[in-house]
Amino acid sequence: MTFRAWQTLVVALVFASLIGAASILYTNRSARESEQKWCGIVSTLDDVYSNSPPQTPVGQDMAEQLRQLRTDFGCD
Repeated sequence: MTFRAWQTLVVALVFASLIGAASILYTNRSARESEQKWCGIVSTLDDVYSNSPPQTPVGQDMAEQLRQLRTDFGCD
């Protein structure tokens, strides 16, 4: 291979890497925005369960999962 061919290959790989990185960043940002849209309902339900803890095992599990979801989503 000539130097020109290697140079073209390297440039193509660099651009492919940049496009991949940009795609990952965009996807992460979109996912974060989507999660934030759920914060209102998740926070409200978590507050309800915190103020009046459920008595059944299923209710307690649901309350714990909502609490974890609120934390994972970064809701205040």
